[in-house]
Amino acid sequence: MSNKLHDYRNTLDGVDRWAEVLETKEGYIVNFFKDNISYGSRTIVGHSEQYAEDCAENFVLGVFDV
Repeated sequence: MSNKLHDYRNTLDGVDRWAEVLETKEGYIVNFFKDNISYGSRTIVGHSEQYAEDCAENFVLGVFDV
């Protein structure tokens, strides 16, 4: 089971990018979306909630793409 912690959103070059951070028993999951289409996810284990939030924020700001 997972618990949704945060949403991050940004429009970059006309594309709505957003990510959500979920907490699980094992760690965190960050799901990535562009214009409401899922572009994958990352499972983050052994890192802090801040690390997962930074991952989500970097995606929506265009620092990396999936």
